[in-house]
Amino acid sequence: MMLRKTAAAYCELSEAAFEREIASGTLPMPVIFGGKPHWHRDQIDQHLANLSGAGDWRASSNLYAA
Repeated sequence: MMLRKTAAAYCELSEAAFEREIASGTLPMPVIFGGKPHWHRDQIDQHLANLSGAGDWRASSNLYAA
């Protein structure tokens, strides 16, 4: 669980930009934990993965083939 400042930094966003993404529905709403809003890293990761569509495009790219 991450506080706003940590969650915003995790996304490489300012706290204001992080709040805008929450308001737009791009990022998840917080849960109250210990009396303060917190974000779960896995939920953030899931929302960010949804932005990129179905999977990692590099997996099918010849450029990134192993």
